[in-house]
Amino acid sequence: MSDNVIEVDGLEVVFTSRRGLRTRRLRAIDGVSFAVRKGETFGLVGESGGGKSTLVRTLFGINKPTAGKIEILGQDLATLSPRQRRALRNRVQLVFQDPYSSLDPRMTAHDIVAEPLWIAGGYTKARVVELLDQVGLTSDVLQRKPAEFSGGQRQRLGIARALALEPEVLVLDEPVSALDASVQAQVINLLEDLQERLDLSYLFIAHDLSVVRHLCDRVGVLHLGKLVEIGDTATVFAAPAHPYTRALLAAVPIPDPHQRARDASLLVRGELPDAANPPSGCTFRTRCPEAQPVCAATEPTLSPVAGEHTVSCLFPLERITQ
Repeated sequence: MSDNVIEVDGLEVVFTSRRGLRTRRLRAIDGVSFAVRKGETFGLVGESGGGKSTLVRTLFGINKPTAGKIEILGQDLATLSPRQRRALRNRVQLVFQDPYSSLDPRMTAHDIVAEPLWIAGGYTKARVVELLDQVGLTSDVLQRKPAEFSGGQRQRLGIARALALEPEVLVLDEPVSALDASVQAQVINLLEDLQERLDLSYLFIAHDLSVVRHLCDRVGVLHLGKLVEIGDTATVFAAPAHPYTRALLAAVPIPDPHQRARDASLLVRGELPDAANPPSGCTFRTRCPEAQPVCAATEPTLSPVAGEHTVSCLFPLERITQ
């Protein structure tokens, strides 16, 4: 039996729109394959517009795959009946990016956490209090509404709701990006503690590489709907093999004024290409400082660099330039 809780193989998601006689095809996810192992935190990083949110929506059945296969906890999503999908949703829960808009402003904290228990059965007030305690909130907040909480408290409330049905997997869609830096640290520590105590597996979607470096065991880098690099987090951060990964790392702010600034030539220039009309060959070549003429004619595929570290680049970089 596989140790993977999520397996994505050759996933494609294409959106089609028609304007007059012209059909526009936008390839939001293009041949993505990765796995999330039991008990680990797998991070997916990339710019806005790279396909992260589309991938999450596809995992939860909001978007329909055009091609490829998704298995969650050993079950192929394409073969499940509506009843089986509902049962699977109890075991895989989503924590949203915005801790305010994801909560019903008319509901109390008690009702927000209790709602999954009402739907699935097994509600008790003691269980609601237990869930609030797990995320660092007390029973004093039961009758408060979301507007009466701080951003960090609202995100804790969202996490408590996600834990209500005792899931095995949490998909965390940029769960700390809307929070202040000090509050981010508190929520990250909470997630680490919950993972250890409840034996959870995380798929962590983010654009903040400092958070990914701290929290994730492995990381995949997504560019224009394609995975361009996958590997152990420590390895990818120490020796990024793809120019795009190197550019993302170079863009991370350096808090120490005495530390030498990174080479500005590493930074990405220009805008993310149109997914409906991507560049030929390597889709990163129009912004890549290492691009060669062959990059326009040949589309790279994920190939091993060392061990499980793989990269989709014709000219992979062995180490970051200091």
